[in-house]
Amino acid sequence: MADKQMIKPEDLDAVFATLVAQQPDAFVAAIGRNGLFTAMPPEIAGTGLRPIEGASSMLGLVVTDDHRVVIDTWSQALVEGAASCVIHLTAAPDRTARMHLVDLSHRYGVLLGIISGSGLAADLTLTPELVRPRMVTMVKNPTSLVTEVGPEILPLLGWAPDELVGQRTLELVHPGDQQRAIASWMDMLGTPNGSARRVRLRHLHRDGHTVWFEVTNHNHLADPDSPRVVAEMLDISDEMAAQEAVRAAEQLMRRLTETIPLAILQVGPDGAITFLNEQAARLVRAQIGDDLAAALLELAEPVDRRQAGAALEGVLTGKDTDFEYGHREPGAGIRRIRANLRALTDDSGAVTGAIVCLADVTEEVLLRERLWRQATFDELTGCHNRAATVAALEDSLGASDRHAGTAVIFLDLNSFKPINDRYGHAAGDLLLSQVATSLRGAVPSTGIVGRIGGDEFVAVCRDVTGREHADRIGADLLAALSAARVRVDGATLVPQASLGVAWSPYGEGNPDELMAQADAAMYAVKRTRGASRPAALTPAGA
Repeated sequence: MADKQMIKPEDLDAVFATLVAQQPDAFVAAIGRNGLFTAMPPEIAGTGLRPIEGASSMLGLVVTDDHRVVIDTWSQALVEGAASCVIHLTAAPDRTARMHLVDLSHRYGVLLGIISGSGLAADLTLTPELVRPRMVTMVKNPTSLVTEVGPEILPLLGWAPDELVGQRTLELVHPGDQQRAIASWMDMLGTPNGSARRVRLRHLHRDGHTVWFEVTNHNHLADPDSPRVVAEMLDISDEMAAQEAVRAAEQLMRRLTETIPLAILQVGPDGAITFLNEQAARLVRAQIGDDLAAALLELAEPVDRRQAGAALEGVLTGKDTDFEYGHREPGAGIRRIRANLRALTDDSGAVTGAIVCLADVTEEVLLRERLWRQATFDELTGCHNRAATVAALEDSLGASDRHAGTAVIFLDLNSFKPINDRYGHAAGDLLLSQVATSLRGAVPSTGIVGRIGGDEFVAVCRDVTGREHADRIGADLLAALSAARVRVDGATLVPQASLGVAWSPYGEGNPDELMAQADAAMYAVKRTRGASRPAALTPAGA
């Protein structure tokens, strides 16, 4: 870089004069070449510009998002002599302002920072309360009495410097931290001259609230000219508040995991357990440091191990997963466990581990299966009910996997009402149950049997190659019925039925039409045979 100041000094004077003329109510601060505010030259006071008080640098005046532009502008001013940028003040973040930096080192030994903007000077005051400092220096004598303290003490602790001179600093420390303060002071006294000791202490503001400081005591007690201790007091209240918020959040999460009825575990990127609550320790029989996959899969049902292993492996690559698996609980049989796996990531998106929640849903699964059976099957016969039968027919006709075709076989028991009248409904129910068992045993593996009425049954079969194939299935069903026998009150009941068959090739027909065709075919058979068919029972010994 050939020349650090590209604008001539006389031109910088002109720039400053123009700014004062154009913005007579702007704010101004003197800035050293280290970027920190310094004492204002007396000559500037006569310009009418309003001094910025209480801040340590321009960064303390602007919103966080503008810090980078302020730094870049400062660098430019150091090189070129003058620079400006648009900023948002923390005191008025909804407005825009302009920051000007002019290097007047040749005249006053400082750079000047000027903040201007339409309407800002009329109702905005940059006070210490808006830009509170974070650091104050305090000088103490060998007995810890204050001999000197910086003006920053006022916005930090509410005391004027002259009010603290001659006071013992221990009186400013929170009672709960005074023993630690004494121990740190005594430790510092035993160190060589020029050494320092650091301690974090709560201090009491004048109004009674607590302020956290990191106090660094520099030991200069061996200085023959000025034995003293120089304490640098850094306000760390924001940091401690953040730590307390994290601690409170961690305690809340820990207490939650202790009270909610879930097994909760956290694993690191290598799958090792880093946290688990009591429920998790009992369920997976593991402890911190154990490999979760090994512990969980050891107790998982063999049929579920592949799925569980893939889920645990996947979540550590960022893939969230929910699944259920069988868990062998000693003394309690097989339990059904729902696992919810969620990946944990850092700011860059890299996976840092995972949270695993395990819940025993055995009762829920049993209830779900019970409700499903109730919604799917006829309670008396165990066959599909009407709705489930129609759904099976729709699935077969609309299947995405191509097959030969769908057959519907409609069966209606002959002379069933006389059985109920003569032997009672219990006998009729027994006969219906036997009929259902026989039909389910004879239907192909690709088919289902449904009860759609009192004595009406429908078989729905997929992958049936044609009408002849469908008729053969119907014949098999009738043969199974003819072989069935039910003994009731000394009589042998032999179920008989009229049967109708319908068939549709893959991709054709619809459920209502196919069911209606089979129903019509069945009634045609029933009308043809009519009363010439024997009753659906044979007396004992016949």
